[in-house]
Amino acid sequence: MTVKDYIDKFKEFLQKPIFPKVLISLGIALMLIILLSDFSGDDGKEQSQSDVNADFLTADTYTRQTEEKLNSILAEIEGVGKTKVLISVSSTEEYIYAEEYRHGSSQTENSIVIIDKGSEKDALIKKVNNPDISGIVIVCEGGDDPKICEKVYKAVSTALNIPTNRIYVAEMK
Repeated sequence: MTVKDYIDKFKEFLQKPIFPKVLISLGIALMLIILLSDFSGDDGKEQSQSDVNADFLTADTYTRQTEEKLNSILAEIEGVGKTKVLISVSSTEEYIYAEEYRHGSSQTENSIVIIDKGSEKDALIKKVNNPDISGIVIVCEGGDDPKICEKVYKAVSTALNIPTNRIYVAEMK
């Protein structure tokens, strides 16, 4: 067979009505393979665990973000005006690691779950407790009005679930 014969056979194949169906079927099959390859494999599990670990905040980041949120919330309360918030914490974040338990005949053993990431190993973090807030100072334009101060005390106490004796509100100069 010559090259011309192959070309003629290929042209005949293209003219048959089954060709578009085969082409569409191959395209759908390739798309499914690509989609399924994204959802499988160990790389996805390792990446998702590192994403979870990356989401945990340091004490400084937690404090800074909480101060920013309080500033924006307090500024929305009528009469408060401009605000500055300072949060002090008495501890750092606490990491709770996932444990596995093995029950023996006479005792129970527990060990921390380790994730193998190729050349490095990390403990699986189950939960991170945020730092304990020991006090909050709020300086605001409406800090001289007792009604405004009461609103600020209630808002901060409710938002952060801390007692009002850990909150101090003062007037901004």
